Amino acid sequence: MKNLFYILLFITTLTAQTGHITGFVSDQNNQPLVGVNVIIAGSTIGSATDINGFFEINNIEYGSYVLVVSFVGYQKQNVKINFDESYQPVRITLLEKVIQTGQIIVSAGKYEQKVEDLTVSTTVVPSDVIDKRNFSSLDAVLRYVPGFSMAEEQPSIRGSAGYSLGAGSRVLVAIDGVPMYTGDTGEIVWEFVPLTDVERIEVIKGPASSLYGSAAIGGVVNIITKKAPQKSIVHFSSHGGMYDDPSVDVWKWSKTKRTYYGYSLTHSNSLGKFGYSVSYRRTNNDGHRENDHNKRHLTYAKLSYDFNENTSLTFTGNYLFMNRGQFNFWKNSRNALRPPDADRDQLVVSNRYFGTLAFNHKFSDKFSIQVKPGIYSSVFEGRGIEITESNALLLRNEMITNYTPNEDWTFIAGTEQTYADVSSNVFSSPRFFTGSGYIHTEFKGISKLTATLGVRYDYIKIDSVEGANAIMPKLGLNYKLFDTVILRGSIGTGFRAPTPAEVFITVSIGGVDIKKNTDLTYETSLSFELGAVYKPLPNLFFDAAFFQTDYDNFIEPNFINDEGGLAIKFINLPKSRIQGAELVSDYKIIPELLSFNIGYTYLWSQDLKTKKAMKYRPRHRVYAALNYTPYPFEFGVYYRYWSRIEEIDETIVQPPVELIVEGDLRVEVYVWDLSAGFNFNLFEMPLKISANVYNLLNYNYVEFLGNIQPLRNFSLRLDAYF
Repeated sequence: MKNLFYILLFITTLTAQTGHITGFVSDQNNQPLVGVNVIIAGSTIGSATDINGFFEINNIEYGSYVLVVSFVGYQKQNVKINFDESYQPVRITLLEKVIQTGQIIVSAGKYEQKVEDLTVSTTVVPSDVIDKRNFSSLDAVLRYVPGFSMAEEQPSIRGSAGYSLGAGSRVLVAIDGVPMYTGDTGEIVWEFVPLTDVERIEVIKGPASSLYGSAAIGGVVNIITKKAPQKSIVHFSSHGGMYDDPSVDVWKWSKTKRTYYGYSLTHSNSLGKFGYSVSYRRTNNDGHRENDHNKRHLTYAKLSYDFNENTSLTFTGNYLFMNRGQFNFWKNSRNALRPPDADRDQLVVSNRYFGTLAFNHKFSDKFSIQVKPGIYSSVFEGRGIEITESNALLLRNEMITNYTPNEDWTFIAGTEQTYADVSSNVFSSPRFFTGSGYIHTEFKGISKLTATLGVRYDYIKIDSVEGANAIMPKLGLNYKLFDTVILRGSIGTGFRAPTPAEVFITVSIGGVDIKKNTDLTYETSLSFELGAVYKPLPNLFFDAAFFQTDYDNFIEPNFINDEGGLAIKFINLPKSRIQGAELVSDYKIIPELLSFNIGYTYLWSQDLKTKKAMKYRPRHRVYAALNYTPYPFEFGVYYRYWSRIEEIDETIVQPPVELIVEGDLRVEVYVWDLSAGFNFNLFEMPLKISANVYNLLNYNYVEFLGNIQPLRNFSLRLDAYF
């Protein structure tokens, strides 16, 4: 079957009608421009103008295309062309003016908005950032977003989470607006997202419960997938890499080099009203730590059909098989890359299925509706001294209506239902149900002002635990004080119910029992943000924000005395507070050629009862990037810093428990990365080679206690488009 696919692909390539897209680019005075980048939208296929202003893109199939034309100091243009036998060279005139167009974002209000109109802090990660860095999973991408942090696989936005043993999340992750948390632990499986099919990633910083419900009490990550192109595109990508030796000789545990590799194949096309994108990705990673290897197979499909200009149906689904070792923490500081003896040879095997339909119908220019039913099946088995199993089936449905009576008002209203059935020897076999309704409105009837007001009601019932409900209002304002200054502010409440794992978990880790707590109750929050955007130049902006969130009944794992010994149980902290400030700047020093961005987050978190900082939350974080892209080359330098974690769970690292031997060892973190890329044609086939160096200085650091993060490693990647 595989050979047949390649034969058909080869025949298609030979028989397709192809030609050369040519043209001339000049300025307003009809003078030729040299070195203008001309790229076919949605690909890396392109060329640059010569000394006479001419360009030529070879071996292109006949069809309709959009040319993205960009040059330093000139306005970028998107030029539509119909490329067939009658094609004539296109003439393009660039205007000597730099215009910064507002980005479009979907997730903030569940409808399209410009970033400059939002009332909350937001970061958008475009697909080219993902491509040039050769990231293997979504969490690796998010580690470079200002205000976002990871403790192993536990996400946090502006300190909303510490570490909770992999159970529960305060950050909602969604694909095209559809949540992707498991039905048992409520965790996020980062490898589940097909990065080659991502158009952009939107990160909403701060509580978003008033629109997205319980899991969004800390923020939202929405992955927007690519739409099917008008013509067939086959994208093949392959990468390979190697970890360097440990900087400390005594840590060296393997006699061979630890390597990783992977490849993916994506085919996208549109056939009349039907569009599709299907992909397969395989990765294999030996891991830099003993028993930290993994193998993954990911299959993804997005199928869409436009019945007419007002009605469409889209199916999105993926399947992930993963076989990985289990590395929780080190044996001790002299064996920092080895697990405790009892954890050796532990494996986790999992199968996960995700599928959702999106039915969209536009009744008129003023009123439309979306219906999004979905299913998420998660099956995993932990193989070690004990066998742990969990099968979770989660069903959900959401209906969203959008009503825009005039240009001043927009109304969003919807309902959402979720049902989960869990069968496990770790979390017992609970079921849970959630039901919610929400309404939001945006008002632009006052000059320069955008106001949003919304409220959501949630009811959650987890098996035998008493049901919980909450009403969550939110108010936001955005005011364009000047052309160069935008002010914003928001205030709202949040709500988070415990997951089945946090309530019912009964398991042992390193000889320490984790006990269930059926008295665990939901947590609530009150938060506000004040922010400002300053654009002194069209290619320079600063975004500053001050934020604060007060929590009641914050859910966190803690040690308790249990029958004369110590055990771990999820409990509610009565009152806690997280406040801080963030400054983000982006400077396109030479537009389309040289750019610099930096983000700094100051965080002060406090358990108001003990007057101590909340656990596992660094006070200072800095992320910075410098990119230089003289087509066909690409170069990047990246930097991450965070201060030493102040507070940890001391019981874990001290006798008599000492779950993590010498686990209190931790430092402030400095990590440098490098990237380089080159675009070229070989036998008229567009190719790109990219190289990356991660952790350039081979710096030793932890994200959570007793887990050395990846050593210096090198990777090469090849992308080919057919």
